Amino acid sequence: MCYLRVDNEKCVGCKTCEVACSYHHEKIFSPRIASLEIRREDNEVGVSIIFFEHMTSEERGKRLPCDLCKGEALPLCVKYCPVEAITVQEAGCG
Repeated sequence: MCYLRVDNEKCVGCKTCEVACSYHHEKIFSPRIASLEIRREDNEVGVSIIFFEHMTSEERGKRLPCDLCKGEALPLCVKYCPVEAITVQEAGCG
């Protein structure tokens, strides 16, 4: 099965992945509906990328589950990440 792999050390917190994801789902630029979220903690250095399936039901809010950008050659979060912090894990993709 294909899945997305995240390298949080590469992520710069630009939120391009959130915008691209929301555009895939609803054709609007609204990070609040994206299948992932960039999080920065006040007391920590760096950022984390959290995917829908790892969020609590409260955190999900109006977000939509990831479908790996069905219909696209490559998930848009991967395609547009300027630092390649998100990649597709291809092992076992069918």
